[in-house]
Amino acid sequence: MITAIRVNTDFTTEILDLETESLAQLQEAVGGLIQAVDLREDLTLWCNEEGKLINGMEPNVIGTHLWEKSFGMTDIIMGDIVLTGPSDEEGETLPLAQTWVTQVQEIASTLQYAREGYGEIIG
Repeated sequence: MITAIRVNTDFTTEILDLETESLAQLQEAVGGLIQAVDLREDLTLWCNEEGKLINGMEPNVIGTHLWEKSFGMTDIIMGDIVLTGPSDEEGETLPLAQTWVTQVQEIASTLQYAREGYGEIIG
């Protein structure tokens, strides 16, 4: 089992069980061609390679924040993302550590709650 977490632009999350041949699953999760970015030695971000070119894709706040923690304010991540562990020596994707799963779910939940609360105030 290769545990991963999908983080949607609306701050919802979904635990994924990637198969050994996970290319199709990753492409479906991000809505097209994939790009892998190693953010840390224990964290890989998978995003849509054409995310900025596809109309209708929204910024992914969590993905962008993780990018900025690794590379500074140099880019913006668009669309839904998947987070996994790193690759092993053979290039196979490793599971995402449970500590990352928990942290990402907590952050997403907090942002989703804040977004819903601000919606009530504004609208």
